[in-house]
Amino acid sequence: MRSPARGGPLRWGAEIVLGLCRSAVLVLLTCLMPAVGVVVGHFGAELAYSWSANLTAPPFVVALALLGETLVVILWIAVALWVVHPLTSRTFSQAARRLAARWLGLRIEVAYRTPSPVTRMATGHWWDGEEYHKSEREARRRARMNARFHDPQLHWDGLWCVLAGLTVLPVAALPLVGLAGGAYLTLVPDFRGLGLALIVAGLAAAPFAWRVLGPLAGRFLGPIPDSRLGRRVAELEAVRADLTQTQADELERIERGLHDGAQARLVGMGMSMQAAEHLLETDPAAARAILADARASSIAALAELRSLVRGINPPVLTERGLVDAVRALALDAPVEVAVRSSVPARPERPVESAVYFAVAELLANVAKHARATRATVELGYQPQARTLTATVTDDGAGGASASAGSGLDGVRRRMAAFGGRLDIDSPLGGPTRVSVAVPCELS
Repeated sequence: MRSPARGGPLRWGAEIVLGLCRSAVLVLLTCLMPAVGVVVGHFGAELAYSWSANLTAPPFVVALALLGETLVVILWIAVALWVVHPLTSRTFSQAARRLAARWLGLRIEVAYRTPSPVTRMATGHWWDGEEYHKSEREARRRARMNARFHDPQLHWDGLWCVLAGLTVLPVAALPLVGLAGGAYLTLVPDFRGLGLALIVAGLAAAPFAWRVLGPLAGRFLGPIPDSRLGRRVAELEAVRADLTQTQADELERIERGLHDGAQARLVGMGMSMQAAEHLLETDPAAARAILADARASSIAALAELRSLVRGINPPVLTERGLVDAVRALALDAPVEVAVRSSVPARPERPVESAVYFAVAELLANVAKHARATRATVELGYQPQARTLTATVTDDGAGGASASAGSGLDGVRRRMAAFGGRLDIDSPLGGPTRVSVAVPCELS
């Protein structure tokens, strides 16, 4: 676009009219937060300062009272802005981005938080990532609310609205205020000259005032800065989603195991005992055979229940600790596994359980994918860093990676929930060395 200074009167006139229109649009777009602050501050001040209006006390006490009343007014303004912000910031920020793209060619893309997936748990309740609900409809509604009102991008938009009210609004309003004030002063005989000067100044500023949108939009209308805190929040949200799905899968596994295994056997035992009751008087030998079958079924059902319980929390882990639990895993592994440990005491129970299941997943990967004949598990503790480590090494084909959705990716996410990490060294052709490290204290 050519500068107005290099155009003729018509060009000047078009630029002035366009500038006034755009300034008016920006004033309407950015005035909400200042208007709320002014209104709440005005009526709040009238109320708060009336408390000490008739106070008769030493000046120091009066000053303290005025300070307290001022802080109350500021608090009311902050609360009012915080209430208005979640309802309006996203709408006004998106409108400002559209104006920046249309007027300045500044295209700004942001990503708002999407609702978390809703999962039906084995108990029949629905989990929305935050809490349980009785119905899917309520869970989805709350998931949408949480995504909208607990979105870091929304709060960044709120910062834009506040800053725009303090910067864009006064600059964009200058031409309009100059024209309105100048028109009024021209009606006052003694101030006509000043009024004409204000009108000229307002017209001269009109083509330029609205451009204040450019630098501020580029800085504050974009995505939330990729700060360390922001990355940690995103990481924890991913971990929570992964753990939620893991919990749902585990409950489904337990429910399926109970329904198809132990429950079916117990129902069969009940029917067998009922049949034995009828045969006890007429055919004792047949009754004894049925009871023997029922006894065998009870043993099988008990074994299945123990297997389910071991999958939830292995007794050897609870009773003997991490090292012995990993040795028990090694005995059941389809490949030869050696276990070496230099951990002097038991770690914290949640960390102990997380590392145990991580090692179980790593050994399962060795058996399924590595085509290995031997593996080694090394457990250690670094006192200086206060970090528990577990390293699984195999002589397999290598090429392991924590691709999205893989078992190693799940291990990485579960370790991240405890502030830990997963390190993989797996060149093609092997060997593969996978380590998990979690900060913790020993008992």
